[in-house]
Amino acid sequence: MTRENINIARTVIRSARIGIIVCEIARRLEITPSEALRRFYQSATCRNFHDRSTGLYLLGDLYIVEEFLAEIQ
Repeated sequence: MTRENINIARTVIRSARIGIIVCEIARRLEITPSEALRRFYQSATCRNFHDRSTGLYLLGDLYIVEEFLAEIQ
C-alpha cells in the first residue's frame, strides 16, 4: 500500500467517525446534525481529533463526544 493510499484510507475512516460523533452530539444536545457538525468543527476537540500528535483519534467515538461536551460546558 502506498503512502497516498494510507492517507486516503485515514481520511475515509476519520470522516465516518466524525459522522458517528456528530450524530451522538446532535442526539445529546437535541440539535440538528448540521448544527452539531458546525459546533464540532469549530471546537478544540475537533482540532485535536485531526492532530495525530494528540492521539485523540485513537480513542473511542463516545470518549470524543464526552471530550466535546466537557469543552462546551
